[in-house]
Amino acid sequence: MFASEVVLKSARYGKDKIRLFRVKREGSFHYVVEYNVTVLLEGDIDVAYTKADNGVVVATDSIKNITYYLAKLSDHILIPERFALHLGTHILSRYAHIHKAFITIEQLRWSRITVSGEQKAHSHSFYRDGDDKRIVEAVVEKGDSKKLTGTVSAGISDLLVLKSTGSAFEGYIQDEYTTLVEVPERIFSTSIDLTYTFSPVSIATPTDLEFLDFDVPQNLAFDSQGGVKGKGEGGVWDALGVAERARTATLDVFATDESASVQVGRAH
Repeated sequence: MFASEVVLKSARYGKDKIRLFRVKREGSFHYVVEYNVTVLLEGDIDVAYTKADNGVVVATDSIKNITYYLAKLSDHILIPERFALHLGTHILSRYAHIHKAFITIEQLRWSRITVSGEQKAHSHSFYRDGDDKRIVEAVVEKGDSKKLTGTVSAGISDLLVLKSTGSAFEGYIQDEYTTLVEVPERIFSTSIDLTYTFSPVSIATPTDLEFLDFDVPQNLAFDSQGGVKGKGEGGVWDALGVAERARTATLDVFATDESASVQVGRAH
């Protein structure tokens, strides 16, 4: 095969394991988030592979710096779904030859400490109340118009659960290889992965000179916890509400379902 017959069909590159911690202060009341971020890019970058031309490459160190810079400025940093869309939108708007951005965010848990004798959670003290993580995968893509399209999947990983009864394992194949004894009642523990996908959303290209603008639709009503009420409920802009409801439903079903046969360690 001659070299001229070799065609690069697709290419994707980026930066993995960008560790990010942000404190957002509103007076004496603070919010914290800790993320592990991955950014992968696609576009007109084939010459970097076929002709060793790095003129089309946004360096992976630059990708890391962009992530940190936007994390400092973005109003959406506390909600990983929105921050992922904001980050992808900024990169695609700034670099005309990049057509698709894949943003993955792993959020570690930090919950407020409630001090003994006080009803309200502490304003600036937190603890890690579990090893499960919130996972967000966003794809931002250029279309034929000036609009971008964002698609987000989110969920939970490594949610470790246990029930001391309410689970059984019976009725399986019995033959000369079987030594396992049927049990009508058993202790059951598993690690749950949960994934759900939002409907795609249209995103306007930023019009400011630095391509930093990113606006959430103005016709949405939010509750005190950041969830959407009424129109837009259950969509990507309701990410906080959906995440809380999904976690609650998962734990409720695990606790109350009488499991006759659960053999998989991960549920989607």
